[in-house]
Amino acid sequence: QVFQRSDKNTGVIRLQGRSEVLGGLWQYRVVGTVSGDRKLESDWKDFPAMPQKGVFDFHATVPSGGWYKLEVRAVRKGEPAVVTTVEHVGVGEVFVVAGQSNAGNYGSEKQRAETGMVSSFNGKLWAVADDPQLGAGGNGGSFMPAFGDALAKRFQVPVGLVPIAAGGTSVREWLPEGFQFPQQTTTGKGVRPAPGGQWESDGKLFSVLLGRLELLGNRGARAVLWHQGESDAGQARSGYPADRQISGDQYLGFLEALVCVTRARTGWVLPWFSAQTTYHSEADASDLEFREAQKKAWLSGITLEGPDTDTLRAEFRSGVHFNAAGLRRHGEMWSEKVARWLEHELELKAGSGGPPSDEYKLVWSDEFDGPGLDTQKWKHRYIGPRKDGINDPSSISTDGQGNLLITCSRKDDKILAGMISTDGLFSATYGYFEARVRFQTQEGWWPGFWLMSNTVGDPDRGLGVPDDTARNGTEVDIFEYLRIRGDQIQHAMHWNGYGKSHKHRGQHARVPNLTSGYHTVGCEWLPDRYRFFVDGRMTWETTEAVSQRPEYIILSGEVSSWPGDISRAVLPDSVSFDYIRVWQKP
Repeated sequence: QVFQRSDKNTGVIRLQGRSEVLGGLWQYRVVGTVSGDRKLESDWKDFPAMPQKGVFDFHATVPSGGWYKLEVRAVRKGEPAVVTTVEHVGVGEVFVVAGQSNAGNYGSEKQRAETGMVSSFNGKLWAVADDPQLGAGGNGGSFMPAFGDALAKRFQVPVGLVPIAAGGTSVREWLPEGFQFPQQTTTGKGVRPAPGGQWESDGKLFSVLLGRLELLGNRGARAVLWHQGESDAGQARSGYPADRQISGDQYLGFLEALVCVTRARTGWVLPWFSAQTTYHSEADASDLEFREAQKKAWLSGITLEGPDTDTLRAEFRSGVHFNAAGLRRHGEMWSEKVARWLEHELELKAGSGGPPSDEYKLVWSDEFDGPGLDTQKWKHRYIGPRKDGINDPSSISTDGQGNLLITCSRKDDKILAGMISTDGLFSATYGYFEARVRFQTQEGWWPGFWLMSNTVGDPDRGLGVPDDTARNGTEVDIFEYLRIRGDQIQHAMHWNGYGKSHKHRGQHARVPNLTSGYHTVGCEWLPDRYRFFVDGRMTWETTEAVSQRPEYIILSGEVSSWPGDISRAVLPDSVSFDYIRVWQKP
């Protein structure tokens, strides 16, 4: 079994068991190789609590690595009364693999995991990840051995795979039970009639997905790898009933719904990678509409960028499925995408700050060391009623210890908060913008760190051309934080004004221990993209709605029902900024 590591160096394993031997001293130890060739210390450790009625169930922190041998013993009068051993326990990387046939066992030649460091799980047992993979459809070869081997070699930890792909499935079949849509699936499987001439998913595949995640435990997997699209792209061209064909926009909406409801049901922001995959044959090698939809999933932050397997043509294929060379290349392509992202996840330590490149030079900052707000750098914004509160200058202060405070408080029957900006005092086009911040503790209000342009468009009022953010500018919310979301922080962008033409994109990122201490939050604004960082780790990247106009900085505290019920908040409550810094490339 592979347990998902919590950070680069450690993970938590769960020890469960029962014994007829009661009393005595109960101990465990883990023996083996830590990431690389370093041996794990093998001292016996006492159970945190004695087994009750012969049953024990607890968690233990273990260094990343493996394979380990887990030993448990009960000691009486200085001698072991019972000893049991579990071989091949690892702390490394775990991935759920979902989608259709090319995410399962439909390749022309079965593959083997060469490193001996890759295993798979079917919901009941773990085994060496040789094809066919446990839990997925088909009886042939898969990309998973090559993928797992590549990651195991690169990161020197075991890799666990949870394969659940089912051949020929539409994205519609993966939605939760009762989720409705107008078109039946191409094959007619996985759905049932619904009122009003609609169809709905039977939820069987979603139940498998959710069931595996529940067995892995909270944050028990690194990500879902989604490889699906052929069964939805251009099926009408292949002679299937035209009234079952969905559009690219529908596909994107269904995929977004699947990602969002999975996160809602599990209670944590599980990352998803998705591939570009629409190949049917050499005569129908790609579907531009669905490829664009799959690309939009990356650009809008719904999923992370997976491989473009439409580029694997006839020499890598046996029909629509992959041959041996194609399976190996498919695995390598997945590992390249995942490894690049994973290195950001692991290498950058929590609390680290500063720009992501040595090319940047500091051009503006406020360390908040003065006796009050520096009016050469900031001005109050929107004084007076704002949403469900009142912006009052008294809500902005410094604490004499190098921090700016935005405070939410009650005065009579009103709720006060505050907002400041550098409008007219400082603005920049491109660069890296960062705050070091300790977040508020109460619900009902939320802080923000954002950028705004004086030319931001509002097509509904005749200001600017729709979607021309290069000329109009974009509201860039580097962060908004809602205390009711715990360890989740939000990045977002808004454009085309705030009326019926308004558009937005966003991403929720989970950050361990976000509710305590200080954290750095930043955005690298480049001519063709935005890259968002929390504690030095990239949490979102998008090429959509990029502004090429000067933008100024806003710090805000706002009140509404969105972040919870302010009547339940214990006020006053503050968000604390240690600094705001801006770097640019010379």
